[in-house]
Amino acid sequence: MQLVVNDLLQSTGNPKFIQRVVWIDKEYQLCFLVNVNEPSFPYSKEIHNIETSLNTGEITKVATDPWAISVNDDELSEIEIEKRAKAWTVINQIYLIPDIFIPKQRSELINAASKSSSLSTKTVRQYLKRYWARGMVKNALLPDFNNCGKQKEKERQYTKKAGRPFVYSSTIQRAAITDEWKKIIRISLEKYYFIRSKPSLKHAYQQMVKEYFSKKDEKTGYKVLDIGRPIISYDQFYYWYRKWFKPEDAIHKREGRREFLQNYRAITGSATEDSMGIGTYAIDATIGDIYLVSSIDRNKVIGRPVIYLTVDIFSRCIVSVYAGIQNMSKESLRLALANAFEDKKEFCKRTLDMDIDENDWPIHYLPHTIVADRGSELISNELTQITEDLNIKIQNLGPYRPELKAVCEKYFDILQGHISPFLPGAVQKDFMKRGGKDYRKKAVLNLNEYVQILVRTVLYYNNHNYIAGYPLTQSMIEEKIPPIPIEIFKWGLHQGTGLLRTLPLNAIRSSVLPKGSAKITPKGIKFGSLFYTCSMALQERWFSKARIQGSWDMGVHFDPQDVSNIYIRIDRHNYEVCTLIEQYAMYRGAKMEEVESLKTERKQQEADYEESSLNGEVQLAQEIEEIVRKAKKETSKQISNNEVPKDIRNIRENRENEREILKREKQNNNGKQLNKVNDNAGTMKVMDIFREKQKEVLYDEDN
Repeated sequence: MQLVVNDLLQSTGNPKFIQRVVWIDKEYQLCFLVNVNEPSFPYSKEIHNIETSLNTGEITKVATDPWAISVNDDELSEIEIEKRAKAWTVINQIYLIPDIFIPKQRSELINAASKSSSLSTKTVRQYLKRYWARGMVKNALLPDFNNCGKQKEKERQYTKKAGRPFVYSSTIQRAAITDEWKKIIRISLEKYYFIRSKPSLKHAYQQMVKEYFSKKDEKTGYKVLDIGRPIISYDQFYYWYRKWFKPEDAIHKREGRREFLQNYRAITGSATEDSMGIGTYAIDATIGDIYLVSSIDRNKVIGRPVIYLTVDIFSRCIVSVYAGIQNMSKESLRLALANAFEDKKEFCKRTLDMDIDENDWPIHYLPHTIVADRGSELISNELTQITEDLNIKIQNLGPYRPELKAVCEKYFDILQGHISPFLPGAVQKDFMKRGGKDYRKKAVLNLNEYVQILVRTVLYYNNHNYIAGYPLTQSMIEEKIPPIPIEIFKWGLHQGTGLLRTLPLNAIRSSVLPKGSAKITPKGIKFGSLFYTCSMALQERWFSKARIQGSWDMGVHFDPQDVSNIYIRIDRHNYEVCTLIEQYAMYRGAKMEEVESLKTERKQQEADYEESSLNGEVQLAQEIEEIVRKAKKETSKQISNNEVPKDIRNIRENRENEREILKREKQNNNGKQLNKVNDNAGTMKVMDIFREKQKEVLYDEDN
C-alpha cells in the first residue's frame, strides 16, 4: 500500500492515536510522523514496518482529517489574519528539507528565526508543531479563537449575576442563577409553557414568579412579590429556556409529534425518491367544488360529486379520475380502482362517449403498491381483499398525515382550481357567507359533462404540464427526457423500474366491480328498478321458465357509472353482457345513483298524490251513490202508484224501441231548430216516452 505525505494512520487498538505522515525520503525507506492529537516534533519509522502493520490491520488509513478546516478570509478577523501571516512567514523562513527533520540543524534554524522575528524559541517551536499536526497548510496556523468561551467539561459557576450591570436601580434584587433556580425554571416551563393550551413564555414566567417568588399579603389576602430575597429576571428565564430547548423540542411538547411531523419537520427528501420507479399509486378522495344537475331532469340539483384521484408518485402522472354522487364508500372505491386499471380509451368511449387517442392516456396497469390514508373505505376488508386477489401491496399512512401523499393532495387543488372559473355552479370562497351567492341555482352541468371536463384537464396535465422542479435522474438527463408526467411514465415503463402488470377486462369485472343480485322474472332480468335481457336468456328461455316455474335470483357484476349493462358470470373465464330492454332505453348512459334518485322521487310524488287520489275516490263513490239513490227513489214512486211491473219478457223489443227513440232524438238535436216551442214539445214527448220505458225496466228489475 503506497504511502504519501499527509496520510493519516490510526491505531486499531487505540483509536485516539492518529499519526500524520509529514515527509518521506527519496529512497522510500524512511517515513517521518507526528501525533496529530499531541503535537510534537517528527519521529522516523521504516516504511516496510508501517506497510506490515497496515497489512496485518494494526493500523489503518483514515480518510477524515480531524484538523481539516474550510474558511474564507472574509470570515476571519483582522487579528486572526495577522497572526496567521506572522506564523506563516516564520515557517517559510525555516522550513528547509531535510534540515528541518534533523534535530541539530532544526535547532539552529529555530534560533535564527527567533532572532530575526523577535520571537521566543518556544513560540517558533509551537508554530512548527502546529503546522505538522494540523495538515501542513497555511490555515493550520490560525489561532483557536473560535474555541474561546466554550465550557469543555461543565458549566461555569458564577458567584454574582453575569452580564452587563443594570443602568437603573430597582427594588427587586437580582442574583446569579443557582442549581435550585435552574430546577425551578425547568419545573415552571414544563408546568406552564409546554402544555397544549400554548400560553406565551411571558405567562410561564409570571406563573413561576407567582408560585416561587411571592408571599401572601396579610391585608389583602393576595400574593405579592417577596422583595426581601432575589428574584429571577425574565432575561435569565429566557436565556435558560433557549439554552436547554431547541425550537423543535418546544413544538414537540406544545403542538405534539403529529403537528411537528406535518408542518415543521425538515423536508429534505422527495416522494419521487421514495417511490423507486413507477408503479406506486397514491389514491384519495375529496368533495368536488361544484353543484351538478341530474342527467335525466336538468331542473333537479343533485349536489356536489365525490372525486377519487389516483396518481403515480414517481412520474406525477394522473392514473385515473372518478367522480360519482354517492358518498365515499367501498362501492365508490371499487369503481375508482376499476377506472385506474381499465383501458382509458375504451372507458372514455363507453361511459363518456369521448374519443381520445390511446397515446394520450396509455395507463392501464396494476401497480405494485397503493398508498392510501386511513379513510374508512381505505382500511376496510373490502380493499384488503381486492389487493390480495390482485397481488398489490396496500400501504396505509398514519392518521392526520396527508403530506405523505402530497402529490395526490396537490392535484386536487390544481385540477379544481384550473377549471373552477369556467364552470357555472362552482363553489367560490364566499360560499355560505353572509351576502354570498347561492351557487346551487347556477348549476347546469350533469355528472357526465363534469367528468368529461375533468378528463380533458387530466389529459392536459399529463401531456403538457412541465414540472420545473422535478428531480430528473442521470439516465433521464442523458436520454433528454423532459419533466412531463406522461414522458416520465413512458420512460419508466420502458426501463421496467415499476414492475407493472396488466389485467384483462373480465378479471377487472370479477375482482373490482361491485357485485349485486338480480332476479330472473317473466318481464326480464330485474336489477334494481330496471330490466335487462341477453342472448343466453333468450336461447335458454329464462323468461318463459320464470313465468311457469317462478322467479329466481342470480349474481351479477355491475358498473354504477353506467346502468346500460350488467354482467353475468358464466364460468371462471367468461361473462354474459346483459343490456337494457327497449322499454328502459332512456336510462342508457345514466348513473346508478341517478336512476335510484329518480325512483325515490317518483315514490315521493306518489305519496304526494295519495291524498288527492283518495279524495277523488271518495267523491266518485258519493256521486255514484247519489245517482243510484235518485233512481231508486223514482222506482219506489212508480211502485207506490200501482204501476205495471217491469216487462222482462220483451227485452229485445224494448231495446229496439229504445234505439229508435235515441235515433230520433239525435236527429232532432242535429236538425235546424225552426220553432223552438215545437221542438221543445217534441223533446218533451220523447223524454216522457223514455222515462216511461225506463220506469218499466226498473220495475221489472225490482220484481
